[in-house]
Amino acid sequence: MLSHNLNLKIFLEELVSFFLIGVLSIFSVAKIYEFGEISSKAISWWQFLLAFGVGTAVILGLIRIMHGGLFLRIFFLLALFSGTLITLGIFLNNTWSLIFSLLLIAFYSFYPYVWFHNLILILTLPGIAAVLGASITPYAAVILLIFMSVYDYIAVYKTKHMVKMAKAMIAGRAIFAMIYPEHWHGFKAHINKAHPGEGFMMLGTGDFVFPIIMATSAFSMSVMAAWIVLIISLLGLLLMHLIFSLQKVRRPMPALPPLAAFAILGFIISIIFKF
Repeated sequence: MLSHNLNLKIFLEELVSFFLIGVLSIFSVAKIYEFGEISSKAISWWQFLLAFGVGTAVILGLIRIMHGGLFLRIFFLLALFSGTLITLGIFLNNTWSLIFSLLLIAFYSFYPYVWFHNLILILTLPGIAAVLGASITPYAAVILLIFMSVYDYIAVYKTKHMVKMAKAMIAGRAIFAMIYPEHWHGFKAHINKAHPGEGFMMLGTGDFVFPIIMATSAFSMSVMAAWIVLIISLLGLLLMHLIFSLQKVRRPMPALPPLAAFAILGFIISIIFKF
């Protein structure tokens, strides 16, 4: 009974996807530093927060004005294309990365099933995390994670606009989240059939990107520091899963705080032990 309540199968799915995205992100940032394509401190944490705030306000405004639908779907596909292009562009030349990105997004447009949705996000998120991590210092990343964790808590429990935005995006088939089915056959389901609490669990893309930004940013200190942050972050993933699974009444929760806390802890450990 306890194992059923804890949804260990879903935790395994979370663990594998988080680790894959983290590993690809670290290899991506290694390539970035190898070719010297980005200089550290290119952006500050407050510039990122400002851009994030403006972007969120614009999306919320357009959702209210246009009632989601086609706008959200187009925005989502463009975001997937941009992220995939960044990730593939780190490892391939511009022509091939463009061709593969277009093919993947075109295929996803006609084949939006859960397993392929997750695969696209696994390809999309590492490039974003690597570029952002290489653009800020590790200490700026710590500040960023603290601010975003507070924002996540307020957005879910206080203003609740994060929950409203998530519902609108799910309705508009613009799911900025990994989808985890309770049963393996759920991976073959159309994303229209994937609803939280109805045989599926979702974890937002930000809950992956921000802790991994801490890891890719720590790469500027040492390769080992990046891996330590990623590995310790997995404990935050476990804590997040336990908190969610052991709720008496299942409801949306801010997943970022425990993930961010352990990512920061991993960074502190890497400093103390000089990894």
